[in-house]
Amino acid sequence: MVKIVHDELAKLMGGETAEIELTGRPAKILMSGLQGSGKTTFSGKLAKMLSTKKNRKPLLVACDVYRPAAIEQLKVLGEQIGIPVFCEEDVKDPVKIALDAIQEAKAKGYDLVIVDTAGRLAVDEQMMNEIEAIKNAINPDETLFVVDSMTGRMQ
Repeated sequence: MVKIVHDELAKLMGGETAEIELTGRPAKILMSGLQGSGKTTFSGKLAKMLSTKKNRKPLLVACDVYRPAAIEQLKVLGEQIGIPVFCEEDVKDPVKIALDAIQEAKAKGYDLVIVDTAGRLAVDEQMMNEIEAIKNAINPDETLFVVDSMTGRMQ
């Protein structure tokens, strides 16, 4: 049963493995998704995996300016896995935070920036505009959309 589900999911996702593109210096990954989908946790797991398996020196960036607990969550996670976190808690502009983080990464020799953005309870125009503004400002190598297992569930 597990193999059938795995094979069907693999086929649904395109059927082929695609490596993450990290060509920029620093390489930039933009995380997006709905609130509570696991963006922050996945950002930390991705940073840890890329640091250990790909010898990257990542910097996690807290760009959720709406939920102070999200910034704290990323800081705690970064401390637990030994990955530094860039945040500007007094700044309410996620584009500025992302750009400042890239400058920080260049200045301190980080070769990967993972930008953890704010999610919403539903996809809305404000969320899409904010993600687009960050994307246009930082020109990420990859944009990852995180969804939880309940997305698309039929009842």
